[in-house]
Amino acid sequence: MTKAIRLHAYGGPDVLVYEDIEVPAPGPGQVRLTQTAAGVNYLDIYHRSGNHFANLALPAIPGVEAVGIVEAVGAGVTHL
Repeated sequence: MTKAIRLHAYGGPDVLVYEDIEVPAPGPGQVRLTQTAAGVNYLDIYHRSGNHFANLALPAIPGVEAVGIVEAVGAGVTHL
């Protein structure tokens, strides 16, 4: 099973939940990665807090900077 840190509510660090998730096959124009590194920056804090210009639909997995290995590609992906 894959693990992820997810938000089910906006707030402080206490709203971050480490849990099992299902990772579906990639859809058209998408890729699936095995993530090997991640960056954490202020945008992630804004997402977690529900800042008005950075709202995420909940539940959500925060994070906008990542490095990984492409494991699968969806239809139409030709550049990876």
